[in-house]
Amino acid sequence: MKTRLNIFQNKSGKWLSVLALIFLFSCRKDVTVELPNYQQKIVIEGSIETGAPATVFLSYSVPYFGDFDYTSPQNAFIKGATVIVSDGTTIDTLKELDPGLGYLYVGSKVIGQEGKTYVIKVNVGDESFSTSSTILNPVPLDSLYFERRNKTDIKDSLGYIGQKLKEPKGSGDCYRWLSKRIGRDVFYAAPFNSAFDDKFIDGQTFEFTYDRGRQPDPFVDSSTDPERGYYKVGDTVVVKFCKIGRKEYDFWVTYYQNKVSNGNPFSAPSNVKSMFDNYQRCLGAFVAYSPSFDTIIIPAK
Repeated sequence: MKTRLNIFQNKSGKWLSVLALIFLFSCRKDVTVELPNYQQKIVIEGSIETGAPATVFLSYSVPYFGDFDYTSPQNAFIKGATVIVSDGTTIDTLKELDPGLGYLYVGSKVIGQEGKTYVIKVNVGDESFSTSSTILNPVPLDSLYFERRNKTDIKDSLGYIGQKLKEPKGSGDCYRWLSKRIGRDVFYAAPFNSAFDDKFIDGQTFEFTYDRGRQPDPFVDSSTDPERGYYKVGDTVVVKFCKIGRKEYDFWVTYYQNKVSNGNPFSAPSNVKSMFDNYQRCLGAFVAYSPSFDTIIIPAK
């Protein structure tokens, strides 16, 4: 701790400087933090959207302080689980895409439809977890445009995707934003803080921008990529704008809050709000997405 000492030239100056020195050296204190015992949880990452079957990723959580080998993530994958999704009429038992590896479970009988509620039940060993989610009516974006990161430099080829949205009147609506570059990206990727609600924009027309989310490949180090987080002149970008429910929004918002506070001693601690019951043993969400799609070809000028 740094303390600035001011020695005053008066009768009490000696005492003031002595007190300051005492304060300086008394600021140092060794603190021993006793970490709680780690409790492994089951992690469920599931979704269903209009026109598509349910997909679910299953894994075990891993300790932040531990000897887990992050170059072998398959060691945390869950094999042999039973994952069932129902729309109230049809029951779909999801299949493991690769039974030898586990992790990804995909449905085939239940296809997402607007207005329907989907119930998921996951059985891992003798434990069971369940939740539900509803595909809501989609809300389309009004328009897309490209915003250069340096608005005054027309030679700057990098920037963001901007859009205009006329938000429907009636508070409580929640959204999530994703995008994909045609020919360059494999998946729709969401940038940081991709979920928002209409608390301050209910019934209003407003404009907002997003940067480019990372593709889900932890083995590619993009920290030195000068185009990281940006779109580029010549890109064809498909924006996937999704309406989601309140508990789905709460999951994503607390997920991002937890992520930004990780390792920051000055931030407020935040726990992720799991959508599943028995949250003491399970962390995750099953989100029903109601997407609308829009495409922009970023022009050279």
